[in-house]
Order: sequence, then structure tokens, then C-alpha cells
Amino acid sequence: MSRSYRPQRALFHIFAGLIIPVSALFLPKTLFFILLGIGSTLYLVVDLLRLRLRRLNSWFCWTFQKLLKGSEASRLTGASYMIMASIIAIAAFPLDLAILALSFLAVGDPLATMVGHYKGRHRVFGKSLEGSLTCLVACIGAGLIHYYTGLNVALPVILVGAAVATIAEAIPLPIDDNLPMPLLAVTAMWLMTIW
Repeated sequence: MSRSYRPQRALFHIFAGLIIPVSALFLPKTLFFILLGIGSTLYLVVDLLRLRLRRLNSWFCWTFQKLLKGSEASRLTGASYMIMASIIAIAAFPLDLAILALSFLAVGDPLATMVGHYKGRHRVFGKSLEGSLTCLVACIGAGLIHYYTGLNVALPVILVGAAVATIAEAIPLPIDDNLPMPLLAVTAMWLMTIW
């Protein structure tokens, strides 16, 4: 197993990534927005501060070493990009679409990484085809679960969102994919709903 891959990170990504969309489904709207605002602000402030304060950064990296990529010692964590994507998606798009896009990120991205690491044999854009297919299946699965539990989004919209999320996860981008993956997916789904 490569030193850069940590299964704990993938599992954390799934569970932590689902906190926001699941909370949006079940909490009263006002409480959800208050908690999102407080939690997001606290995490982003700590993540930015640690990059300026060497001792805080050393403690942070040591404490969360099993959840961090090596490169995150000197840049924002993937969690910060996930939080930014959540805020933008929830603020700018219908809530049902934002919930779907954030669920795609929570399950599709880490499962693609996990399968790509263990089973990936065929490479496209530096990512494994097996991982990308897993991402697509996971996104469709998450979409179907939301659909059958009452989310007001049509099946073709879910399929397009899942496909766009998968493409965004697979192509090499200069920014952490936790930001563009849900934002491109939610934009594509929103465009389908207004046409």
C-alpha cells in the first residue's frame, strides 16, 4: 500500500461528508443554517490559522495525520474545500440539488480513491477507470437513495449529476476536487431543471 493512501481518510470522508447533507434533510432549516455557519467558520479559521502558526500546524498535522494527505501540511485541507463547496451549493442552488451534489462528493470521491488504489489497473488522466466507474455507481446509488426517500429531483437529473460529478472527480484540476466536484454537479442538475 502506498504511504499516501490511508483507508481511514476515505472512511472519514464518507462519514464527515454526509453530515451536512443529512443534517440539511432532518434539521429545521434555521437550526441547520446556524450550525453550518458556526461549524464552518470554526473549522475554516483553525485551518487558516494553522498555516500561519507553525506550532499549531505541527500539532494539527500530528493529531490528524491518519486523515491528512502529505501536501495538506502546507495548504488547506480537503475538508475546507468540502465546507466551501457546501456553503456555495446550499446558498446558490435549491436545497434538494445541493444535498444530492454533496452526497455525490461524500461517497463517490472516497470510494473512487479506495477502489482505484486497490483494484485500479487502467489509467485515464492519471486516475483509474475502475475508480471512476465506482464513483459513478456510488453517486447513482446515493441519488437513488435520496430519490426513494422523498427528495424532489427527477431520475434523469440525478443521472446527469452523477455523471458530471464522476467526470469532475476523474479529470485533473489545479484545485482540490472537493470544491469543483459538487459545484459542477449541482450546476448541471440545476440547468436541467430550468430548461
